[in-house]
Amino acid sequence: MLELIKSTPTMAFSFSLQVEGFFEMPLKSVRVFSKENEYDYYQEGGLNDYVHMLRKPVSKPFTFQVERYVGVSEQQGIGTPVDPLLLGTELALPLLLNIFPPGKSGLLNIKRSYVFTGCVVIGKDFGELDAEQSRILTETTTIAYRELFIINI
Repeated sequence: MLELIKSTPTMAFSFSLQVEGFFEMPLKSVRVFSKENEYDYYQEGGLNDYVHMLRKPVSKPFTFQVERYVGVSEQQGIGTPVDPLLLGTELALPLLLNIFPPGKSGLLNIKRSYVFTGCVVIGKDFGELDAEQSRILTETTTIAYRELFIINI
């Protein structure tokens, strides 16, 4: 008898970023990231309607953005706040964007991981300050990467 495979969709609101294999950073949001190759198109001669695609070399880095709350940082040593994503930082280890089921976290509960290699912090945007509105201050970090791997668990 054929058994149906039960699958449930992965929720997109419980996630964290692991930096340099040590820092576990809670995030407010991750902007849409994609990896797209560039192509040149050549039309075949004659009467047929064929188009050939030749891949071009990469002309710009692949990027993604993470937004986090200011003041929610990791602690190292004796209460010294450390920002592992300073502008210009070239990360030695891959960044891991881990997705968890609702209400659970930790390495044993990861549903999916996005692994970014060859990462460099190329931009920082600091949140808007407005005396007439009550908000939590955020900062957005733009990270360039070489490769993206997806691990489903």
